[in-house]
Amino acid sequence: LRALKITPQGPVAFTVTDEGTLRSIPVVLGAITGDTVVITKGLTPNTQIVTDARGLKDGEDVEIISK
Repeated sequence: LRALKITPQGPVAFTVTDEGTLRSIPVVLGAITGDTVVITKGLTPNTQIVTDARGLKDGEDVEIISK
């Protein structure tokens, strides 16, 4: 659930473009169990998403730091 942002238009997940900009992806939620949720539409199994969406905005520039 931390990877999702609930907006007035509906829930979104974020991915990072090749230019280092956040892009929101509208998603459809399925079953919620504890702190996990099934995404029924909007993402593919290969979509890389930001794992913590708190405070993020579409179009924001970001820097990816590898651990």
